[in-house]
Order: sequence, then structure tokens, then C-alpha cells
Amino acid sequence: MKVKKEVVRYLAKKIVVHLKGINAVEYECDDDTVIDVVDNAINQDLSVEDRLNDEVKAILAEQEETLDENNINYRKMFQMVKSKLARERGLIL
Repeated sequence: MKVKKEVVRYLAKKIVVHLKGINAVEYECDDDTVIDVVDNAINQDLSVEDRLNDEVKAILAEQEETLDENNINYRKMFQMVKSKLARERGLIL
């Protein structure tokens, strides 16, 4: 999923401030360090779907001729392959 890095940073800051505000977390480092960790975690999670999309595109590119010959809807096949790979890998998208 394409999300601007500024938006992810904003969300990470909001999460840390909220959790700290309700005393749900305690840490010994400064807020910026924790925000960096949360920011990184969000970005890694978002990149999982991007990498999966790239893999599905590569798979379908190999089968492009077959898809065309059988008049198979690329978008539907993309979604089917993506869902199957996500299920097999235990990914939540």
C-alpha cells in the first residue's frame, strides 16, 4: 500500500503519544526513539503487501500468453493469486 512517509510518521507519533498518555507503555528512552521504532514497524508491515503485489505481477507476467489466449480477466486473476499467496503465508492484508 502506498502511504506517504509523512503520514506514517504522523500516525506513529499519534500512537506513541496516545499509549504514553493512557499509561499503556513505559520506556526509558526518549519519545523520538520509540516513534522511530513504531514508524519502522508500520513501514515494514506496509511493504509486505507491496512485495506480494510485485510477486503476483511477476507470476502473471510469466502466464500472460495463457491469460490472453483464454480471455482471463487480469484483475480477477491478480486478486485470486494474491489471496492464495497471502493465505499460504499467513499474511493479513
